[in-house]
Order: sequence, then C-alpha cells, then structure tokens
Amino acid sequence: MGDERRATVLVVDDERGPRESLRMILAPTYRVLRARSGSEALECLRGESVDVLTLDLKMPGMGGEEVMRTVREEHPHVEIIIVTGCASIESATEGIRHGICDYLQKPFDVVQVTAAVTRALTRRKARTGLVTFLEALGDAVGRDRDATAILEEVQRSQGMRGKLRLLFGDRAISLGAPEGPEPDQTVEFLEVLAETIETKDRFMRGHARRVAFYSSLMAERLELPTETQERVRIAAFLHDLGKVGVPTDLLLRAGALEPSERALVEQHPVIGAHLLRPLDLPAIVPLTIRHHHEWWDGTGYPDGLAGEEIPFEARIVSIADAFDAMTCDRPYRQALRREIVLGEFKRFAAVQFDPALTAIFLEILAEGVCESDVTQITEPSDDAAAAQISL
Repeated sequence: MGDERRATVLVVDDERGPRESLRMILAPTYRVLRARSGSEALECLRGESVDVLTLDLKMPGMGGEEVMRTVREEHPHVEIIIVTGCASIESATEGIRHGICDYLQKPFDVVQVTAAVTRALTRRKARTGLVTFLEALGDAVGRDRDATAILEEVQRSQGMRGKLRLLFGDRAISLGAPEGPEPDQTVEFLEVLAETIETKDRFMRGHARRVAFYSSLMAERLELPTETQERVRIAAFLHDLGKVGVPTDLLLRAGALEPSERALVEQHPVIGAHLLRPLDLPAIVPLTIRHHHEWWDGTGYPDGLAGEEIPFEARIVSIADAFDAMTCDRPYRQALRREIVLGEFKRFAAVQFDPALTAIFLEILAEGVCESDVTQITEPSDDAAAAQISL
C-alpha cells in the first residue's frame, strides 16, 4: 500500500531514542514523520497533512503545552497523543483541557502505542464524519453557520444534552470520547437529532419512532436476518431527516401546495440520503431513505422506480410511513378511522405499495399490535386520498 493511502503520524520528541522507537513501531502501518522540537513540529504541520501527533511534553525551547495550544488553534482536526516520562496530574489536566486523545507514559510498548494510534484514528474518523454531516445539515437548512454552531443549537435544550450524555458519556460531551463514537452511538446521535428536528412541527412529533416501530414489526414478521432488521429500523427512524432542508411553512401548509412547492418538498428523501453519506452507514440505509416515496407502479419520487426496482427495505418503510401518516393528524386533515385506513391500503396495493408486503402488514394490523390512540377521526377527501398525501 502506498504512503498516500496510509494515515500520517507525526512523532515529536527531542530525544532520538523514543523518536526512533515510535518510528519503528508505527512505520509498518503508517506514514511516519519526525520532528525534534515543537517549532519543527509546527513547521511540519503547516506543510504536511497529518492525522495524529505524538508529542513529548518536556522539550527544550517550545514546550509541549505551547505546541498543544497552537495545534488546537491551527489544526483542530489533528488528534494528539501525549507520550512523556514526566506524567503528573497537572500535565494530564493541561492535556485534557486541550482535547488530547490519549496519554502514554515512557517507557511504552508496541501494544500501547499501536492501540493509542488506532483509537486516535477512530476518533478522527468519527469526528470528521459528524462535522461533515453537520456542515451538510447547515447547507440544507440554508444557514450561514459552521458545524460547531449547528451542534450547539442541537444541544441547546436540557433534554437534548441529557440524551447526548447518555449516548456518548459525560466525558465525551466535554472532552471527546477517547475512542470516538462507535457506529451504534453515531446512529443513536442521529436518532436524537431526528427527534429534535421533529419538535418544530407538532404534527410530526413521534413520527420517526412510530415508523421505526411499524417497520420493525414487518421486518420481524418477515424473519429477516437480525442485521437487516436493524438496518430497516435505522432507515425508518431517519427516513424524514431530509425535511430539515424543507421550509417549515410548506410542511405546515393546510392547503394544497403549488407544483414548485411540492417539488421542493419532494426533495427531502434526496437531502436525507445525501446528509448520511459521510457517516459510513451501511449503503442500504441511505438507499432506503432516498426511495421510501417510490410507488410500486413507478409514479413515485424521486427516481420513478417501479416494482422490485425499489429497494426491499424502502418498500417496508413506505408502508409504515403511510400508515402513520393516515392514523395521525396532519396540517391538511385529521387522523383517519381504522376502517378507512384499511380500505386505503387495499385500494393502493400494487399501485403505491408492494402488494405482498401490504398483505403482511394488514395481517399485523388485524392482530391489533399497531393500535393508535386516535381521538379525532374523519373521512378522506376526494382530492387527497389517504395514501397519496403522505409526503
């Protein structure tokens, strides 16, 4: 494998012995650069792309603490591992204050060093993915702010902060978890974000969780592999994430949308799939999100797929999404009676929905496990059939 494909580690130590030891440990796996002083390290960082920095705290001239401060200001995405023979509570506190990833004492061994670098790269990858996601989120909602500002807004409510602490741990909120968010934590972060986005629309509150529940019931009934069931649940929970890029007034519009406005709303599956690209989720998750509004007869959006061209998981989420849309109040109508909902599914089987999956979902409904607490009921209007109005 060429160096251009390998992560780069910059080893900074004024002593030749530790510097060469780290080089020998890391060189088989990583591209290794070396610096004998803090000033030399900063010069290297300004001219090279570096992923991880191993830093000795006690060096003549520019000390490790000054290097840390400068790296955090000029190169915030570089992960820092402190390697020192003079560990103390004060030095550890200073390192934590500057967001170091790990802290190793001399003499170190191969296992400790390789594990620390692996953790640093894992955290860097996770952080990079989340920052890219948040930047894309900012672009989608048309706000001229950076990822940090968006994240601060997401975390503004006390409930949100509490949920994030549960997901990442108290230390992760203040310092960044040493090993970075694991994939399941990243998914849970997105689920919390999806719920937070829902709060701007009283008609959508709880929608993601209910669609995930109904989709999970279908996936379980179909006896899909456990891994596939989990991917269906994740995709169902995040299926409307792209609505963050749709003006709120369109989502809350009680009357009919103009063609140009409807076209804008119909971009939300594309936006949602795009937002997930940097997060390394299984490919079927963004695909399901992109295609959950395709119709069996090919008249859906965004790509006009038909029949079995539509991803199987998307066909599941489509049914669950429509069921929740019909059984809950929406800006343009009240929740529908159960017999009306059943009639709509029968009417749109092989039109909007996969007929075989529709039959299975109707069996599940007949068992009563999807009962909704609906207090307001009405008939569907002639110009807005229940299944058709699910956006």
